[in-house]
Amino acid sequence: MQYSALEQMLMNSIKEVQIKLGYEREPIRFYYPERALVNILKIREGSPEETKAAMEGFKEYVKERLGDIRITKSQERFCFEIPQEGIEYVYYHKKDNGFLKEFIETVEKTNTTLEDILKVFHKFADGKVACIKSQEEDFDYIIFFEDSSIDNYRYYIKFHGNHATYHRFLSEDAADMGI
Repeated sequence: MQYSALEQMLMNSIKEVQIKLGYEREPIRFYYPERALVNILKIREGSPEETKAAMEGFKEYVKERLGDIRITKSQERFCFEIPQEGIEYVYYHKKDNGFLKEFIETVEKTNTTLEDILKVFHKFADGKVACIKSQEEDFDYIIFFEDSSIDNYRYYIKFHGNHATYHRFLSEDAADMGI
């Protein structure tokens, strides 16, 4: 099982929320499609017993750092509820390399351009950044670091008049969604 990869994904999501909204010592919930969890944990899809065992094992694996997380399933997605102590742990122990904070600040500015966003990526990547014009209506560009050790997410950018929005997905999940 790839428990460390799932833990890292949750911690990254918590850090993203803390950058956007500030630190609050209160529980946070994240929802992930079952397929994303199958990918990240490297388990067999369609095996409820294996998935249930993986979730129980994961809860034990992260207990010392994230506390007694609660995992529930509704239809084809899982809800991870991270308790206060887990949120606090991430705040004090998960350091950001500065990229995500600068990226979010740039995207949230009025009249942000593609060039503004690419400057942030290039600042952290020494020029090894991929920027692909999206064929999907929901996104204008897909931007990511060619060196995934810097950041292993793909950022889907959409420009709406005088502002931009983004979604970020692990590259494997983006491929599964066909985007």
